Order: sequence, then structure tokens, then C-alpha cells
Amino acid sequence: MPFDSDHRNATFTRRRALQLGGLLGLTGVAAACGTDDAGGPATSAPPTTPTPTSSSVASVPSSSSESALPSVTTSSSTSAPAGAFVLDDAAMADLDAIFTEQFTKSGIAGMAAKVWVGGKTWEKVSGVKDLESGAAFVPTETVRIASITKSFCATAVLQLVDAGSVKLDDVLETYVPGIANGEEITVELLLGMRSGIFDFTSDDKFLADFDADPTMAWSNADTVAVIKKHDPLFAPGEKVSYCDSNYVLLGMIVEKVTGRPAGEVINESLVAELDLPKTVYPADSSLPEPHPTGYVPTGPAATDPQATFDNKKYPPVVVNDVNPAVPATAGAMVSTLDDLAVWGRELAEGSLLKPETQALRLQGNRFDGVPINLGYGLGCEVLNDFIGHNGAVLGFSSVVMRYPAMDFTVAAVGNESTNFSTPTSTFVYAVIQKLFPDQWK
Repeated sequence: MPFDSDHRNATFTRRRALQLGGLLGLTGVAAACGTDDAGGPATSAPPTTPTPTSSSVASVPSSSSESALPSVTTSSSTSAPAGAFVLDDAAMADLDAIFTEQFTKSGIAGMAAKVWVGGKTWEKVSGVKDLESGAAFVPTETVRIASITKSFCATAVLQLVDAGSVKLDDVLETYVPGIANGEEITVELLLGMRSGIFDFTSDDKFLADFDADPTMAWSNADTVAVIKKHDPLFAPGEKVSYCDSNYVLLGMIVEKVTGRPAGEVINESLVAELDLPKTVYPADSSLPEPHPTGYVPTGPAATDPQATFDNKKYPPVVVNDVNPAVPATAGAMVSTLDDLAVWGRELAEGSLLKPETQALRLQGNRFDGVPINLGYGLGCEVLNDFIGHNGAVLGFSSVVMRYPAMDFTVAAVGNESTNFSTPTSTFVYAVIQKLFPDQWK
């Protein structure tokens, strides 16, 4: 087995680190986030019948009738307000300082970040693409974007909704029979991380097998089998809990409705349509060249999302190849820093969807136990007016977030990660906290 045996015992960190999206790395936030048991609720759970906060898109009707959850306020406006953000010398100095601090604190092998505001950009790169050769990290190379794939999958599903081929209140049992609560779990609940289905990536045997061989043979049927071994975590619609199983099942719905592989649908309907030249849902385990070497940390960082990657004391393991059938539509895709900026704009502004569908996508429900207004929409992370997604998989970490009203997009990629650590997201959240304090609440 290439990893520390404790690496697979990361049920808490996998679910909580990803739903918190890098918040754990920020000073003063981790303690407020509480903990999560091996499938139970966070210690700071919402009231049984919470009252949603007001939202500028709240007038768009939801097709589900489940009890309300705390919503995340977003703005549907894309025009710059008074006091719009300016990418001036002071802002760039702040970005330089934040990047240097977070890169150093994380210990990640290599990382690149970029900000786009109107026609101006800021970019910074540190570290190496390969520890053995010492070659510098190259920001234009291909990386795995892991869970950012979910936002592509969600868009493919929502296009089917727009076409009338799928309804948000369709139940899972119609498409994938035999899942517990499948007659109550709707497409909308799957999209919004509210199904209560067990997360297959928290199964101990799966984790052990995947750690031992990331290229292992796997299929959607294997994922379903893991799900069926476990009881649901909560009643449909009761909570918001990050879960990879939801998005594998959504990919299966895409395939059943279209009669085509989900990756093919995503590549043709989304990637080609937006002309993302280095983004692809891959057909095999290899990572398209050129790419940095992907590293999985060992030692304390293998299980603790707040631990620094210490590559000298604890040499990391190289993981470049991952069978895309394992994460499937929950995390198989690859991309680049610049392509992520284009996708971030699409995710926030929705040129590929009907306006009412896009507005519904942005209605986020707040994660349990999170001290700021962070939630999940229909395939996107929502932090007040910021929209985006993060990703973590063995060897790579990535994130893109956009604030449409400010025409501000930030993305970051790195070549060292466990299956739950998000050092790039920690950087992006630090940027939001410093440059947009009104959004950090």
C-alpha cells in the first residue's frame, strides 16, 4: 500500500474538509466549524425548522417541497456597483502577500493562482512541478480538478431540465432503482447535497482499495453497491451534507436519459460549447501532457487537513494516474488555470441555461455547522455573492470562485493533495476575507 495506513481513516476530514472548502486552514475558523462523526450531523446543527434568510433570487420557485433550510443570500446582478473592485498596485501587493503566506503555510509542492478583473490580471506561481528535478511549477499545465467536475455534471443535468427531459422533482427511483429513500429523493435534492445518501468515498474498504491503487477497476455499479451497504445519513431534505455519491448518481441519470456516456455529454455540450481547449472528461487514467507531478503527502498531513505538508521529513507519494470511473461525474475531469476562469464565469452567470434555471442554481442552502454564510446551490458553492467550486483528489487541489457584480474571478491550482485537503481553497478564502470583508460573514 503506497500510503500511511491511517490515511484511509479520514471519514470526518473527507466530508467536513470538502464541505468547508478550505476554511479549516484559516485562523480562527476551524474551532467554530465543529466536528462530524462517521456519517452523523455536525455538532452545530441547524434548528429542526429553520427560517431561510432573504435572497434576491428567492422568488424563483423550487420544485421540491421539503422543509426549508437556511439559505445563502446571493445577488443576481452582474453590473458593477458603486465602489467596484479595482485591481491596483495595493490590491496586487495584498494578493502577493496572501499567496506567499498560504503557499508557505501549506507546504504544497507547487501552486499557481490568478485573478481576473475586467481586462486586468494578477498571477503568481511558486514551488515546483516535480520535486525530483526541481523544475518550476508551470501554471498553464493540466491538473486534475476533482470535485469541480460536479459543477459540470450539474450543468448537464440542468440542461436536460431546460430541455424538458428531466424534472427537478423526478425521484431517484425512476432512474436508479433500489437506493434507500429513492422514492423520496429528487433530482433537486441530489444536486443540492440534500439527499441523505451515504457517501461512498467514506466507506473504509473503498478508501483502502483506492489508496492502494487509484487506477483500480471500478464502475458505477460498484458505487451503487457501496451505497446500498450503508444506511442513509439523514432523511431526504433534512440537511446539507457534501456527498460524492449524489453526483455519481446524477451522472447515471444523464446516461439513462441521453443514452450516452456522461463524459461524452459533458465534453460535447459544455466543454466544446465554451471552447475550453485544455479541459476534458478523460477516457482513461492518464493525465494529459504536459502536467506537473501529482503528490500525496504522508505523515500527519495524510489525515489532518490543517497539517503542513512536510515533504522533506515525510516524502510524498507520486500519484499521476487515476481511473476516471472511480470518481466519475463526482470528480473525474482535468483542466487548467485559464480554463477554470472561463468555467467560473459560466457557473456564476449561466449562458448555457435558461435564466430561471440559472437563478435556481444559485440558491444556496447553508452547510451545517459553518460559521459564515457558506452553502451549496445546484452544483455550486455559494459564499454570499461568490459562486464557484473547489476540488481535491489524490495529487491535486483546485478552486475557482467568481463575484459577478465585481467582475472578479480567482482560481488556483496545486500539485499536492490528499483526497480531502484543499490548500488552494484556503488561499482563495483568505483572498475573499482580506479583499472583500463584507463577503466574509
